Amino acid sequence: MANNTTRCSTCNKNKITYPCEGCSQKFCLMDLIEHRQILNNKLHHIANEYNQFKQTINEQKQNHSLMDQINQREIKSIENIQQKAQEYREILIISSQTCINSIEMKFNDLRKQIKKLQKENEFNEMNLNYLRNELIKITKQLNNPSNMFIQQNSQPFISDISIILSKKSKFSKWKQNVITVAGENEEGEELNQLNRPAGIFIDKKKSIFIADYNNHRIIQ
Repeated sequence: MANNTTRCSTCNKNKITYPCEGCSQKFCLMDLIEHRQILNNKLHHIANEYNQFKQTINEQKQNHSLMDQINQREIKSIENIQQKAQEYREILIISSQTCINSIEMKFNDLRKQIKKLQKENEFNEMNLNYLRNELIKITKQLNNPSNMFIQQNSQPFISDISIILSKKSKFSKWKQNVITVAGENEEGEELNQLNRPAGIFIDKKKSIFIADYNNHRIIQ
């Protein structure tokens, strides 16, 4: 009878073994079952981390550090700055919500992948490493969504504030008083193109602000 046994990577005994494509090792039946249980435990742990990240997303929707700064400046400037403060709130909400929505879409897609792996029980170390790395990426994006900060412009009597997106486009720079025409030009970074516009805001002066998300800019 032909010898079809090989050495098990766990018990180190010559037995009928089964390969694991994820770690490239061979296991006997009992150790293979234990190996799969270990992988299941790791996947369960990653799934819990994703659930915790979902809670963080929900908290971020309700709490933005820049909002407190805007509120403080509104109180100090009383009525003269209240109108501007409200306009900047709208721009901030559009920009931050757009970023969170994009992150949440990625998160939901990855969460579906986890549920599929749990249901089909077809995964290995490569799948787990991918899921963990993707969670690290979107966690960094959520903690630093758009690199936004407030720039103070000194003026007589009233100190105005502006919301600045520090992450600028590699191709286009911010320009004031420009006209952006979107339509029949496809996606792009030129002045007559938009790339995933995510929000529009019209102030009391009838000025239109467009959040051009993928180009990291707001066009007026």
